[in-house]
Amino acid sequence: MTKPKPKPAPPATHNFRAVWPVIDGAGTAQTNQELILQAIGDLPNVAHRHQAKIVGPPRACIADGRRVPGSGGAREVVIIEAPAVAAAAPWIPPLTGRYRSSRVS
Repeated sequence: MTKPKPKPAPPATHNFRAVWPVIDGAGTAQTNQELILQAIGDLPNVAHRHQAKIVGPPRACIADGRRVPGSGGAREVVIIEAPAVAAAAPWIPPLTGRYRSSRVS
């Protein structure tokens, strides 16, 4: 019996970009590479919070935070960009009947 082939990733329709501030003395990373690896590990969770799904390999860098929107004023930031698609929206049941207010007019 052969294993079924995994579904290929859908083609990217977006470029997802996430920014993490680098805060001295607040983490466990000792090198820039460790900072980048931590951010890459967190990327799927951040993408999920923004209703996106990463579908390709990420690119990463450390940049001057004063020139990066979303840095929150940090001196340095880790920036990760990756190809992504919109995640499936959660199902919301349709409204049935008329909306009735409980207000007294």
